[in-house]
Amino acid sequence: MPATRHFESTRLVTSGGFVLKLRSSKVDRPLWQCGLAAASVAAVASVAIYLVARAAGVPMALTELFEDKFARMPLMNMAWAALLDGGLGSTLLAAMCQRWSDHPRTAFLVLATIGLIASFLFPIFSDASTSTKVVLSISHVVVAMIIVPAVALALPIEAARSLGRSSDASSRHI
Repeated sequence: MPATRHFESTRLVTSGGFVLKLRSSKVDRPLWQCGLAAASVAAVASVAIYLVARAAGVPMALTELFEDKFARMPLMNMAWAALLDGGLGSTLLAAMCQRWSDHPRTAFLVLATIGLIASFLFPIFSDASTSTKVVLSISHVVVAMIIVPAVALALPIEAARSLGRSSDASSRHI
């Protein structure tokens, strides 16, 4: 059974007099749950971006690989890309950072940022219209803004082995 993580609460009083209780910078859910939840929210957001773009008249048409004709990108491609590329890819990357890095959260954030920058290559160099390229790039940023922080907060700042604790498999869960 995974160890429960404990948190200290911090009080923050806003200018309106509201008191917010903030928890420390780590969530108490397993990595896979954070990745799945974030990917699900990101998929919904990505589909919403697609629908708004289509309603605004953006063609959302791309050429198929090795094809000369344009075809409208299916709606579900947006959801699947967020779920698989964003969610599953980020969760696996975070698990690798947690396993092999002394600073898993920092390593994940650096690699996720590089991945986000690399993800712009597809829209930029595609044969799509400028408006489609902009919408795809915006969707990449929105998906990353949802998934990366959620997964990053599930990672420790420092690995257990660098804190002098045991790094056996029972002390970590994915």
